[in-house]
Amino acid sequence: MTDVRTVPPQSFDTDVAIVGGGLAGLTAAYRLAAAGQRVTLFEARSRLGGRMLTTAVMPVAEVPWVDLGPAWFWPHQQHIRALVAQLALPVFEQHRDGLARYEAGAGSPPESFDPSGSAHASFRLIGGMSALTRALHAASHAAPTPVAIHLDAAVRAITARHDHVVLNGDGVHCTAARVIVAAPPRVVARDMAFTPPLADTVVDGLRGTVTWMGHAMKCVATYDRPFWRDGGRSGYAVSWGGPLQEIHDACTPSRLHAPAGYALMGFVAPPSSPASRAFREASVEMRRATVLAQLARLFGADALSATGYAEHDWTRDVLTCGPNDDVPPTAHPDYDDTLFDGGPADAPWHGRLVWAGAETSAVGGGYLDGAVASGWRAATAILRAPHIQT
Repeated sequence: MTDVRTVPPQSFDTDVAIVGGGLAGLTAAYRLAAAGQRVTLFEARSRLGGRMLTTAVMPVAEVPWVDLGPAWFWPHQQHIRALVAQLALPVFEQHRDGLARYEAGAGSPPESFDPSGSAHASFRLIGGMSALTRALHAASHAAPTPVAIHLDAAVRAITARHDHVVLNGDGVHCTAARVIVAAPPRVVARDMAFTPPLADTVVDGLRGTVTWMGHAMKCVATYDRPFWRDGGRSGYAVSWGGPLQEIHDACTPSRLHAPAGYALMGFVAPPSSPASRAFREASVEMRRATVLAQLARLFGADALSATGYAEHDWTRDVLTCGPNDDVPPTAHPDYDDTLFDGGPADAPWHGRLVWAGAETSAVGGGYLDGAVASGWRAATAILRAPHIQT
């Protein structure tokens, strides 16, 4: 019997190509590289992280970072909790002590209420969610065979050959034994061509899969002190007066020599609202003034004295959102991985195409937890797969 270790390596550029450098793609790359696979990752953006977007609003001496994408995970989300622990990333609990505020409309006086009966503990990362991006990148780079990462590299076409796949795109030409596609399904359906064509059921599934929080826009105002806490308020508010519909304390804790940073963050009402559409179309200066005026209605005049402002409208992020993603779902979608599990609809690809991404996971679908679970699932499928048979 031939020892498989003596078989010469294939002449492909890489064992596994990964399309997408968000949390799912990075998780898959991390696990595959640790298992000795040659991995090449292509990311269309000029940065890694996908929807994990952490930005510095002010100099480090004041507010070093805020998250304009996902910021939290919860105790029941085992996949991301395990990954964060494995990477030894420091966490802290989201501040929720104190009274919340409710505004029935712009002309209605805000009221205070105690949210303690409905508030659930959640966790954030020191350094923001980009700390997870950096840690995965570092771990992948430190693997016995470091992951080759290409930024500004949009994959436009994937072709299955008799024993490998070929990726082409903007500055991209790569051959691989297998490929993991870890981009939002609707973006894949819009922007990528597959040869042979994907089954109609798969294409319909891609187009029908809602990008979770694709309709979102986040706005963050920073301050030199948490004045709302001084007044016994948590920083949480629900408002129907707009433009922000849900507001949270976004302060960063002090750590070592880094001082605490103080901020309030809010989600803009969905763009299906005429007022929300008008807000999103306004100038950034007008949006900033409107946000601060609302925060002042809710938390007092000190909110007008912001030291900084940042925002991101995900509906305008074409690498995140596909057609119809600016329309919010009426409830959290029931994400299902049956279309992405390599079943009969994948037969023309002989297992060479594997899917990942938060929206491809039945566990924690749409959330960071789902992204990690899907990346782990995709890597497992690669590692357990037999040699490709044609």
